[in-house]
Amino acid sequence: MRTTPALSILALAMFMAAPVAAQTVTITPRLDTRLTWTDNVDTSDDAQQDWIAEISPGIGISRASGRFRGYLNASLRNLVYAQETDKNKTYLAFRGNGEFEAIENAVFIALAGSISRTDTSAFSRRGAGDSLSADKADETRMWSIAPRYQFRFGDAGIGRLGYESRWLQGGSGTLADTRQERWTLAVSDPSALRLFGWGIDLARTDTTFEQGSGRDVTQEIGRATLFVNIDPQFRLRLIGGYESNDYDLVEGEEGSIWGAGFDWYPTERTSISAIAEDRIFGTGYDVQLQHRMARSTWNFSASRDISSTLDELAGGEVLDPVFQLFYLLTDPSLPEAERMRLARAAYERAGGVGIRTNAYFLQRAIAAGVSFSGARNTLSFSVRRAERERLSTLAGFLATDDFAEFDYTDTRSVSVMLLHRLTGTSNLNGSITRSKTEGQGSSNRDVDRLLFNIGITRQLSPDTTAGLNYRHSKTTGTNDYTENSIRATLGMSF
Repeated sequence: MRTTPALSILALAMFMAAPVAAQTVTITPRLDTRLTWTDNVDTSDDAQQDWIAEISPGIGISRASGRFRGYLNASLRNLVYAQETDKNKTYLAFRGNGEFEAIENAVFIALAGSISRTDTSAFSRRGAGDSLSADKADETRMWSIAPRYQFRFGDAGIGRLGYESRWLQGGSGTLADTRQERWTLAVSDPSALRLFGWGIDLARTDTTFEQGSGRDVTQEIGRATLFVNIDPQFRLRLIGGYESNDYDLVEGEEGSIWGAGFDWYPTERTSISAIAEDRIFGTGYDVQLQHRMARSTWNFSASRDISSTLDELAGGEVLDPVFQLFYLLTDPSLPEAERMRLARAAYERAGGVGIRTNAYFLQRAIAAGVSFSGARNTLSFSVRRAERERLSTLAGFLATDDFAEFDYTDTRSVSVMLLHRLTGTSNLNGSITRSKTEGQGSSNRDVDRLLFNIGITRQLSPDTTAGLNYRHSKTTGTNDYTENSIRATLGMSF
């Protein structure tokens, strides 16, 4: 699949119906410049110093109302090295997500896409989100289009028929080209009989790989839910269903689903939902908690389910409480595209990027975040853990895929961030992230990372911001390296 048409469709959709409500579209061209000095440009034992200059023109587009709502961020990154000139890079970084209401209250089309470069291995020397990870071999591209039809019936009944097509591509053979097609049907009336309600969910997912990379696989899931409305703030769920997939075995696996859960809204600022099910892979669950206070925000999630790189790249991070925390810390007066860009950057620095693989895997994940806000200070803490167990989707894995070597990976991270307002136009910010990744399989490997950042930013004018930042990075375990770097930045919007 060519990336240019997919990108063009997403960009063009931002302007659909613009003549009717042009004032809802925010377009922000920008120019980001960076000058970085590092004492270990190759992240090797034989440390070499170098200077890296970056000039990256970009654009952010947001639309918050009208028939299309969404955001788009794109930049042309140009990295130039003073000594290691063979490392010079120019590439497009892109991320967008939006939805177009084709027929009012009936037909919707969701669009998503991303182009990014970050180390695809959880055991690499540079951690996820490192801006100097720009090798073509680590480029990952994802595109998604998802039309759906929605309808209502009775007093509160809702229905939805949807189709989603996703494409995943990896640079320089890092990942095999993958296509995923998913059909969904959901019909429910949670309060059909006041005390009782019902819901039915059906889904079929077909995944195909480029020729020679692996066999095609299918997953089918059907659930029926009985809702018991104890009161307006508390609702029980009783779940029964059936599922099958051939991710682990050629002949496939199948079995029943039995489970229960609840939704509880004790206050306007607190929501808790939890579901636990007996599945073919064992116990599956999904727990979500959100709580807001006057000067603090608390988020928590825990889940165990089958997942894939495509699921994570197609917007799965927005459900992560750590991402939600960083999003809430951004300035709400900024356009949506800019808020998402800043939140995504902080999320990646905190270790919120999963591994890149063509395999389906059973994932057990837990994440929590809390933020405290004062008159001049904002302090946030986040913790994450993700255990992934490979499901043998492919006959053979690519050499750069972590699941080519490991059957099981475990990643844990802790992050602390502080933002201190020095003046009305300048901020001091600092962060510490500690992570540990272990892999078990045909061989065993472990990597410990420590990342420390401290810097100052100053708004020179309403459209110009400058910054100076120091970073210390240390990795021990299978791969050892230490790096210190200083970065000066100047960003302008137009």
